[in-house]
Amino acid sequence: MLPVAACPADTDFQAWLDLLALEPSTALLERIGQFLEEYLREHRLQCYVLGLSGGIDSSFLAAVLWWRRIPYQGFCLPLVTNAPEEMARAKAVAQAYAWPPRPLEAMVVDFSDQYRALSAAFAQRLGRTTPVAEGNLKARLRMLFLYHVAQLSGGCVLSTDQMDELLTGFWTLHGDVGDVSPIQLIPKTVEYRLAEMLCQYLDDPAPLRAAIAAVPTDGLGISTSDLEQLEVPSYAEVERLFREYFTLRRDAARGDLDASGTARIQELEATGPVRRFLASAHKRRGPA
Repeated sequence: MLPVAACPADTDFQAWLDLLALEPSTALLERIGQFLEEYLREHRLQCYVLGLSGGIDSSFLAAVLWWRRIPYQGFCLPLVTNAPEEMARAKAVAQAYAWPPRPLEAMVVDFSDQYRALSAAFAQRLGRTTPVAEGNLKARLRMLFLYHVAQLSGGCVLSTDQMDELLTGFWTLHGDVGDVSPIQLIPKTVEYRLAEMLCQYLDDPAPLRAAIAAVPTDGLGISTSDLEQLEVPSYAEVERLFREYFTLRRDAARGDLDASGTARIQELEATGPVRRFLASAHKRRGPA
């Protein structure tokens, strides 16, 4: 279903273009569900563990797991910077798509006090911090809990990042990355359309529809939206910029680029998404 099965090298421009050309389909939606079923069975795991933020990525995966009746433990993990509407969406997803069903109180764990204590201890020792550093600390605190649950449950942690985040390095190392990344190579615009398709299979599609309609945000207090950090108006624009950039870089590698194309590459490398791509190669490559 996917043109490649693993993250391409940054310089494999054609592979990235093939992924950006992916179209949503019922077959692709089915394949995501089948992959999650097969992975759990083949690795003899008991369940998945998933952080629920109220955003489209975790809500989509929770709905897929419910649709396929795949066991998982989902947790809403509010912190001081989460808006009430984010947590309301996360709780609605948790209640509607838990499988097997669990009481809501078992799926909500507030780590605000632990975060404040940890942040204060680090600031006292180091004497400084930044909004991004604090955002990373929050993400890693949540992941610490999710991995602890996975260890105790005989499960593994699901990553919720999709391809737009993969390309832009828009995630926290050891904070957002789990053991399994079922949507990592799926463009965000395709994910939105798959989520719309999935609604027809849900007894209660309202929580997923609310996540589809929500302004995308990391909930870490860095900005009011993810798109603000990426410096673009939409994910469609993120993907358009990368299609143009990878096409030009591919042509340049083949020796088929003129001076205007070279100048355009430089312009694209100054945009938020492509600038982030160039600065985040180490994240996609993994430990050296």
